[in-house]
Amino acid sequence: MFFSDIEKVIPERNIICVSPHYDDFLFFLGSYVIEMKRKGVLDSKRFTNISTVSRTNYQEGDSIGNKDRSLARVKYATGIRFVEDLECLDDLLGLHNYVYRVMGEEESMTRGLVLNEKEGEMEMTFGSYEVMVQCDWDILERMEKCISELAMLENTAIVLPLSMKGHIDHFVVREAGVRAMVKPGGKAAFYFAEDKPYAGIMTHEEHSINDEFIAKYALTDRAFRGHPEEILRLANLHYSSQVNPVYDEGILNRAEQLKEIYKTDIECDRIFKYN
Repeated sequence: MFFSDIEKVIPERNIICVSPHYDDFLFFLGSYVIEMKRKGVLDSKRFTNISTVSRTNYQEGDSIGNKDRSLARVKYATGIRFVEDLECLDDLLGLHNYVYRVMGEEESMTRGLVLNEKEGEMEMTFGSYEVMVQCDWDILERMEKCISELAMLENTAIVLPLSMKGHIDHFVVREAGVRAMVKPGGKAAFYFAEDKPYAGIMTHEEHSINDEFIAKYALTDRAFRGHPEEILRLANLHYSSQVNPVYDEGILNRAEQLKEIYKTDIECDRIFKYN
């Protein structure tokens, strides 16, 4: 369903975004925040971003360095990406206008998992339950405990990744959230954001996997006005250590796909709600 009133998309006052990576708040909720600002109602919400796998050795275009898992490399890459994230959230939400939490988990490449380096594709580590190793299960268990505690909060929306295209870090965070979500007694509402730029470069098979997850948990779509050009401007301005041309392709493609799905000339974005 397309919501013309952005305030009805997430009615809860407190919004907690569980971000696998440093740029995910922008790609999960950037259009939502921009539209709330455009309507002059952003101050009605209180935002928390949880940076989950925040120990990283990754820098865009540095294939040799990305194999270096030393403490010196992690300090170097993590410092850059952490500050990039703060700068973007300052720009998007306003300086000191949000809470930022760090879980301190190791990113997939920092954990020593194999990086996909196929030409023309994003650098990422694919994953699912079938290929998870002990370190992945350990992260899932810790994240499940964290999110289960958050689920006890009233008037709170917890935003998780849909894990479109199956990045292992996104998958682990999503599954930890799902396990917390289905436990009885929770008070918070659960939402799932489309992972960008992955959403715009998915194959038919990958879409089918995603559709199965949506059907399994009876998630309902909540579409709203999107701002893909502004998202790309912020990404290129603030995340120079991460973005590459595939980001433009994925984000712009997805905006066009959603326009077609909702039969509108308005640029679209969407999230899904667990009812």
